[in-house]
Amino acid sequence: MSQPNENLLDEHLAAENAHNLDRIMATYGTSPLILLNGQRIEGHAAIREFHRSFGFGEGGSFSDVHADERARHRSSDAIVIEQTLTGLHSGTWMQHAPTGRRFQVQVCTVYRFDGRGMLSAEHFYVDLGWIERQLTHPT
Repeated sequence: MSQPNENLLDEHLAAENAHNLDRIMATYGTSPLILLNGQRIEGHAAIREFHRSFGFGEGGSFSDVHADERARHRSSDAIVIEQTLTGLHSGTWMQHAPTGRRFQVQVCTVYRFDGRGMLSAEHFYVDLGWIERQLTHPT
């Protein structure tokens, strides 16, 4: 792994909040990997579809998706960001029809970079059960 590229990560996060799939994908290196709670999502096509289907593009499970950065931690080979992720359930997700309900969840992501300073890996940790409870058991 290489030195963290803070500027590229800022562009990646801005592109996610702008729901711009082309800009998101332009921040990844040649062999990108997302580990979602340990589940491997590998390669450009799979990662693009992951972003699109969640709601960082058109026609995903959620709309109005936004990530608010709460804290940023740096090491010699990674950047770790704690965020609050929010969105509106507007498409089918985990076999649940759209509810029109909003969710809010705390997430933590470890970002790693390749030799060219591009994103090589995201280790994304999120409580999917907490999102599901908010959508199916509103208060």
